[in-house]
Amino acid sequence: MSTSPRDIALLQIKSLSETHHFTAKDLLSTLQHTDQSQSGGLLQRIMIYIGGIFVFMGLCVYINMVWDDINAAARVIISLGSGLVAFILGMFTMDDAKFERATTPLFVIAAGLVPTGVFVVLDEYFTPTGDIILPSTVVFGLVTIQFAVGFFLTNRTSLLFFSLLFFYIFLSFLMNFLDIDPPEGPLMLGLTSFLVCWGIDKTSHKAISSFFYFWGGLITAAAAFDVFGNGPFDVLLIGVSCGMIYLCTLTGSRTLLTVGVLSLLAYLGYFTDEYFKDIVGWPIALIVMGFFMMGVSFFAVKLGRKIATTET
Repeated sequence: MSTSPRDIALLQIKSLSETHHFTAKDLLSTLQHTDQSQSGGLLQRIMIYIGGIFVFMGLCVYINMVWDDINAAARVIISLGSGLVAFILGMFTMDDAKFERATTPLFVIAAGLVPTGVFVVLDEYFTPTGDIILPSTVVFGLVTIQFAVGFFLTNRTSLLFFSLLFFYIFLSFLMNFLDIDPPEGPLMLGLTSFLVCWGIDKTSHKAISSFFYFWGGLITAAAAFDVFGNGPFDVLLIGVSCGMIYLCTLTGSRTLLTVGVLSLLAYLGYFTDEYFKDIVGWPIALIVMGFFMMGVSFFAVKLGRKIATTET
């Protein structure tokens, strides 16, 4: 009769208790202390995040109250200065275990204030031209560099997240500045985000890939509809959704699976409205589409469970 891993672990605990002479009471006390430490750490993290939100909102309210009563230099100091201070404090808190949990909230504050502060600098010290594209390209390019340098120095996941977020915002404005109009620009952003997320999945920062898979999938699906929708090759839309579903089997991303299935259902709704709406078979098409949705949803759930089993 085979012994389960649980039985083996219990035998090991029993052997260690006999070797080191500790009792069940000692073991129970240790486990209770561990649970309390974990719950206390979670509570502390929640309180720090909430505190960071209050600090950020307090700064925003204060800035709004005094904005019209201060000069240009003070406006820059309050907006950009506060953001840079938050960023620097975030870098320093990583080296101190007592304040390490405050690092991410500080970077969140910096991510909100630094770009705002650079916009304030441009507005206060440069002549407004009415063109928002070029200033936005400059601002988000500079902020991307700042957070990317911080990431390379610290290997912090939150810094990588903001680096990629600002980088894609920068690319969107740059494409607009270069007159790369939709759908080519968004389609390029969506497809490249898949490659970036695939690379992130192979690192210790894979927790942030779901966010970019989600938005990359939505952008790709929307751009693909702009390319193929209402045209002779609209059947290729099905291939786009199936391609995302197939990609999710390679990457193990349930987020991408969700976007792929939702886009497939949306495309099927487009096809039924486009080709079956004005014919007698419209009710039959709705019924067939309903059964097809049920089948797709069953397949999606089954595939999601397979992905979850692979991850564990």
